[in-house]
Amino acid sequence: MKTSLKDWPKVYERIKRIRGLDEHEKILYARSLAATPEERWQMNETYLRSFGLWGRSALKKFAFEAYPRERLRRFAQCR
Repeated sequence: MKTSLKDWPKVYERIKRIRGLDEHEKILYARSLAATPEERWQMNETYLRSFGLWGRSALKKFAFEAYPRERLRRFAQCR
């Protein structure tokens, strides 16, 4: 079944009886199943951008915030 993101309601109708998932999770699952690879990539980019984690400078910022400054200083002194 070839689908695109606009066809997610059709996919949702097929999976709405799945147990163990709430309504929101079923909708997200249907959207990801219905999306083309390009649409899935775009959804992933949007998700990462919402946290400010997209692009080279964002990755550097994230890595810098992941380690406290003191640990970085100690690491630099060991070298």
